[in-house]
Amino acid sequence: MKVITRTMEPSLVFLLAITCYAMIQPISMLTTMNFCGEKMCICDKGTKMAFCKPALKNTSLSYFPRLPSYITNLTFKNFFRPTITKEDLVNLTHLSLRYLHLELMNIRQIDKGLFQLFPSLQNLSISNNENLSSVTLRDAFQNISTILMELDLTSNNLRNIEFDMFKYLSHTKLTTLILKGNPLINLRAETVENLNLTKLDLSFSRFDDLKSICPTQSFLPLSNLRDLHLQSTIISRNLNSIFICFPNLTKLHLENNNLNNFPSFCDTQELSILQETRSNLEELYLTNTSIKGNISSNAFRCIGELIYLDLNKNQINDVPDFCYPNGQSSVSKLKQLSLEYTSISILRKDSFKCLSSLQILNIKNNVLKNPPNFCSKDNTSYTPNLTSLFLRNTSITSFTGYEFHCLRKLRKLDLRLNYFKYIPSFCDKSNQSINPSLINLDLSWNSIQYIFPTTFRCLSSLKTLVIGHIPISILENNIFRPLTSLKYLEIENLSKLRKIQKHAFNISSLDYLKFTFNNFHFEDLTRYSPEHLFESCKNVKTLILSGNYFSTGSVAQVILKPLKHLTKLALDRNRMHAIHRDTFKSSITLQILRLNYNMLTGWDENVFKYLSNLSDLNLAQNRIAIFNKTSVPMDILNNLETFDLAYNPFNCSCDMIWFRKWSMKTNVTLVLFPHLYRCQSPPNMVRQTLLSFNLTDEDCKVKNPWLIVILTACAGTLFVFCFSLTISMQMPTIKNYIYYLRLRKMGYVKLINDQDFSYDAFVVYCESDENWVIHTLVAKLEIEGFRLCIPDREFDVGAVRCDQIVSAFNESKKILVVLSNNFAKNEWCLWQMNLVEERLRKSGNSATVFVLYKSISSKNMISSLHRVLKERPILTWFKGGTREKMFWNVVCLAVGAPLGEPPISVIQ
Repeated sequence: MKVITRTMEPSLVFLLAITCYAMIQPISMLTTMNFCGEKMCICDKGTKMAFCKPALKNTSLSYFPRLPSYITNLTFKNFFRPTITKEDLVNLTHLSLRYLHLELMNIRQIDKGLFQLFPSLQNLSISNNENLSSVTLRDAFQNISTILMELDLTSNNLRNIEFDMFKYLSHTKLTTLILKGNPLINLRAETVENLNLTKLDLSFSRFDDLKSICPTQSFLPLSNLRDLHLQSTIISRNLNSIFICFPNLTKLHLENNNLNNFPSFCDTQELSILQETRSNLEELYLTNTSIKGNISSNAFRCIGELIYLDLNKNQINDVPDFCYPNGQSSVSKLKQLSLEYTSISILRKDSFKCLSSLQILNIKNNVLKNPPNFCSKDNTSYTPNLTSLFLRNTSITSFTGYEFHCLRKLRKLDLRLNYFKYIPSFCDKSNQSINPSLINLDLSWNSIQYIFPTTFRCLSSLKTLVIGHIPISILENNIFRPLTSLKYLEIENLSKLRKIQKHAFNISSLDYLKFTFNNFHFEDLTRYSPEHLFESCKNVKTLILSGNYFSTGSVAQVILKPLKHLTKLALDRNRMHAIHRDTFKSSITLQILRLNYNMLTGWDENVFKYLSNLSDLNLAQNRIAIFNKTSVPMDILNNLETFDLAYNPFNCSCDMIWFRKWSMKTNVTLVLFPHLYRCQSPPNMVRQTLLSFNLTDEDCKVKNPWLIVILTACAGTLFVFCFSLTISMQMPTIKNYIYYLRLRKMGYVKLINDQDFSYDAFVVYCESDENWVIHTLVAKLEIEGFRLCIPDREFDVGAVRCDQIVSAFNESKKILVVLSNNFAKNEWCLWQMNLVEERLRKSGNSATVFVLYKSISSKNMISSLHRVLKERPILTWFKGGTREKMFWNVVCLAVGAPLGEPPISVIQ
């Protein structure tokens, strides 16, 4: 069985991480994922990757597990492992590792030369270990792989970097060094001088001066550098020497720095040098750099080779001037310009002059008072090569077409989030297309209320059309008919859509139709004609109808019947509680079917019998309790490549035994199996996986009724026996509890004033039990404030003991008797017991308190003791837990109660 497994442990955190990873992977790759490394890791044989992460953060990693030999890409994340030695990695040395990533492991110490254990290592990443020092890292790099090409040391809190930190990397092929997220207080040229870097990332650091890594024109330690990342640093000076320091630089990131003005990359003194060694910069990123005002053409005199320019999120008032006074372009090779979130509101008619090479223009998220113009007075185009234009959220209300009529190569136009009340015309005066190459148009989030049959008449080349979040209420006949090349149509979130006319989808070229989240009621036949709905788009192969009310009646088959070439159908989130038996009767070409996120509990056994070509079936997130053998015909079920039945409330009963067996031996890929195939019933199996319930076929056979009667009788007898045994064993505790309730709730008749007594209680006990009596019983009661008479402590030395005992009895309000086996064997104790019985006859049960410290054997059980144990309430000593607490509560209540005759019930 192939299993898509996305969790290393039954942990929601890790489940989400693996699910996110899985969502971006092809199905063919996911089928190779499995547990590995003693279930600490997820391994993917297809990509040769292993991802190891604990179920909980900061879990200690006691050892590095052994992994399959095919692993070349290894990540450990969120473990706690402060020290890593060569011996620790012995289980990994058999791997031909090319990529090793150690993240969030609180690493502090690493053995010298640790990474020489992996001679094939090409990419090493040690990130988010804030207690690592540059010295520790330097020594760990000794004898590292000579083919190492990339080193990532992101966010390790590296402040003071040793000048020789990378001395052991000079013999490697290292070209990429990532130091982002570190303070980098003292980074110097000597640190990187022996490295042949082409990419250096110092972003999100405190780096502030280029001269620290390029001190003089004669000393250029990074002369081969091509890609430099300085975003989110505090750099604001010496940018005019950047191309002297890095003559081969082609990509420069300066985002999120406070530059105030467009950086001056050269001054007059350096201009002659730059003319000899012209800047090779091709990409410049200046997002959110506090640039204000206008940008003149002189700003580009040293960067004339630009291909990509990003000026997003700056307070510039106009499109930069790209024209020299002589009319030549300062950026003749510029292909992509981004001006998103700027302060541009008014565009000059010649704003895009001198951009003849421009292919992609992004002006999204600006408040424009007029649409951009790309045409000169003689109707030639300023931007003849423009292919993509992004005007999303620019507050445009309309355009006449004149502004765009010279964009003959325009292929993609984004007009989302504007204020169009009607779809712009793309026709010239002779009804010819002004944009004959346009293939992608997005009109979503506008105020369009109507689409007419002539609206798209000049867009015959269009292949992709998106209309969503518009207040249209009706799709009229033939509105898409002029789109003779249309392949992809997306109509979504039309909350006011009430009617679809018979031939609205009259598009024979259509291949992909996405009609989603429109809340359209396909059961309401007054809104549309089922037999005609898709009759004129018979070539559709992919139909997505998610987020509507799809029919659960016979009309469902009528809707789908014309689509003879349908291979993918999505009916998820359609509030379906049933599937009509003939729904897919005409869909024999169907390969992928999505029915997830509905309310399905079951369906007729013939629903899927026509889908002999089905390879992917999704029934997840429904209400399926029982998946029968007949739910999907076995020949079709076994022919699937991928099957998803996760997140259903399964009833783990006899009816699901077959599925458990089938899941263990099938070659079908079960998505998220077994972790998210959980039981909802019976109660003892709630939240357990399907693999956990252990019913067998034998358990589910019909039983002999007499056998059931006998077993029931035996079970009843066993229950009575166990109950009786429990009551017998717990009888002392029960007596203590009843004694406690009686003392707390029943009343007393006070006969004698407590002040007439010298002691609250006289303690009668055996000397053999003295240790417990004095240190436990007496100590506890005296802490509670009781006055106790202890013979050896209170009696006078030399006096007659018998007389003193009699006198002490009379001076004590209560007699506290500690019974035990030693007490029963002691003649002196038995003599005192006679006095206790006399006290009982005179003053009643309330005058004495009996405590059973240790059980009395039958051979020592004289008649007087037996009578006491049988007729009087006895407190039994227990050590520990709530039973000890109850014992002390009852003793204190009994000793403290006034004399009288409380109505105490004694369990015999």
